[in-house]
Amino acid sequence: MNRSTRIILFILPILLIALAVWQLGNVMAYVLVAFIISMIGQPLVDVMQKIRIRKWHFPRWLCSLFTLLIIWVLIIFFFRFFIPLLAKEFQYFSSLDIQSVLENLREPIAELEHFVDEFKLTGDEEFTVEAWATETITSVMGLERITSFARGVAGTVGNIFVAFVVISFTSFFFMKEARLFENSLILFFPEEQEQKIRNALSSISRFLKRYFIGVSLQVTGIILLNAVGLSIVGLDFSTAVTIALVSGVLNVIPYVGPLIGLLIGLTIGTAVSIPMDFYTELLPRLVFIIIAMEITQVIDNILFQPLIFAKSVKAHPLEIFLVIISAGTLGGVVGMILAVPTYTVIRVVAKEFLSQSKLVQKLTERLE
Repeated sequence: MNRSTRIILFILPILLIALAVWQLGNVMAYVLVAFIISMIGQPLVDVMQKIRIRKWHFPRWLCSLFTLLIIWVLIIFFFRFFIPLLAKEFQYFSSLDIQSVLENLREPIAELEHFVDEFKLTGDEEFTVEAWATETITSVMGLERITSFARGVAGTVGNIFVAFVVISFTSFFFMKEARLFENSLILFFPEEQEQKIRNALSSISRFLKRYFIGVSLQVTGIILLNAVGLSIVGLDFSTAVTIALVSGVLNVIPYVGPLIGLLIGLTIGTAVSIPMDFYTELLPRLVFIIIAMEITQVIDNILFQPLIFAKSVKAHPLEIFLVIISAGTLGGVVGMILAVPTYTVIRVVAKEFLSQSKLVQKLTERLE
């Protein structure tokens, strides 16, 4: 079999799988979530299987079922605890009087207006800081956006039961039969490629397992640290937890996510502190919010990220940054969140099948 035929036989199954993903978006999304849950739960299943009571040990199906129950209990507890807090913050935002917000910020807005005019920072003569601030604050805090978000959540609720059943069923069998996903995927490829596919899938599973477990621990740590820190600087517990939750989830996006989380934290912190005088109370509070969140970020940079990216991603920071920006351009926030694991998968596959390329050798030299 010549080289061209081998390449075609390799690429064709990938195109068929991509077509299936495109046509069966929801189903494939459920399978992907189930795959991630199974990877996170797999270590616990393995540990439980090693427990022996005399000559009896837990069967793998029971370990898988117990692990799945633990994961779902944690997820349900998470939403049961955080959803009421988010609802409370949304309710507060919807009741804010935009005019009172602008009135409280009138003095700093006027000073910023003077600064912009003096240095001619904009080429638009009709631009005014006050008009821009009014539009921005109305957009961020407006009831219309909040109710639109609520409608979107309500529309999603109708599919929750189906998603729960499909994800649970699939996750259970992925954990019970560790090679089920691998054996199913191999069916799409020619027999002579089987060993390379198995090698690639084994490496992908190892890297992604480390990545998702690490990210789960990282997000939990960020949420806890920010919640404690923001409570200490004077924010209400519900507000502190809301900011911590948002910043923790956004922290999944390396480099860019923490900055977005900080800006959202400052926006929420400003909104809940509107009655305060800007220079004597509000500005110091915003500075304390920045300090608290930056301390968390320093801990993340020193402790969490080296543990996650050193053992899973193994790529140059500039490399990761360019991948994230490109993914954000193509797929928005979702693209940025999925950028790192997707890039890791691409590198592993490229190393296995395109190892003769100098570019591939350079990009994958850190992979084991």
